[in-house]
Amino acid sequence: MNACQGLAADIGGTNTRLALVEDGKVCEDTILRFRNADFASPDDVISAYLSEHGNPSCHWAVLAIAAPVQGTVVRLTNHDWTFDADSLTRTLGGAKVRFLNDFEALAHSMDRLTPERLIKIHGPDHKPLPRQTRLVVGAGTGFNAAAVYPAGDHRHVGVGECGHSTLPVINEEELRLWQYLSRNRARASNERALSGAGLREIYEWCCLEAGETAVPYSPADISASASTRTDRLCVAAATTWTTLLGRVVGDLALVFMATGGIVLCGGVSRSLRDFIKSPVFANAYSAKGRQSELVSAIPVWLLNDDYAALSGCAAVMAD
Repeated sequence: MNACQGLAADIGGTNTRLALVEDGKVCEDTILRFRNADFASPDDVISAYLSEHGNPSCHWAVLAIAAPVQGTVVRLTNHDWTFDADSLTRTLGGAKVRFLNDFEALAHSMDRLTPERLIKIHGPDHKPLPRQTRLVVGAGTGFNAAAVYPAGDHRHVGVGECGHSTLPVINEEELRLWQYLSRNRARASNERALSGAGLREIYEWCCLEAGETAVPYSPADISASASTRTDRLCVAAATTWTTLLGRVVGDLALVFMATGGIVLCGGVSRSLRDFIKSPVFANAYSAKGRQSELVSAIPVWLLNDDYAALSGCAAVMAD
């Protein structure tokens, strides 16, 4: 049986990404992605992964999970999986198991990002500043953010559940969208709009407003049609989604005083890159009244890396 330092896992609502770790670094040739729907439990997907790599004996396992992390049992927010540290230790042959929130892992990866993985979106040209507070914000199956605070030569990471804050709207049209998103839910949260499912619901609302029947598009279909400008209602949905993203990211910039810079991540963010790079995002992001100048000076990048959280798990393992 082979041996390795550890196992890194990034478990979202739709996919699980896994890799082996040696000397505090991800072994990139061991990265694999699995669809959660193909497995009954996280133990099953980890067992399948280890089997493909010769069942290595791991000393550590750091799992980044898209859920609030408290204690040794964690329930995934957007998929019917429960993680039990004792059960996973047995699956891993005695490895020490640590759970992180997935955005906590992304935040720990910030010091390991190479420049080519960051696409400039807004603001000054300098790289993220490690001596100032930085922020990572992601829109994919869900929505969340985490802050990286400077702590001498180290870092301190703070993570919340920003996706479950109430979605901010500023005019009558957006209020109608808010009411549409909040039906049968009492309110509309950030995640109800700023996620894959949210993009789909915004598209449905745009069709309703236009008096047209919605096509059964997936979020990926909507992003693709918007990017190629082949469907005007997909373009309208992407524009509205991007406006709301810019506003919420600008709010978070103020809340965390993230003067070191903001990094956007997540599959939906990447799929709507052209919209996020447009003035639609920048205008909504910077529209903060008396603090518009402050927010405008905070740079924003898009992370073009689907496996950064694995690097964050490896960083925690090394620490």
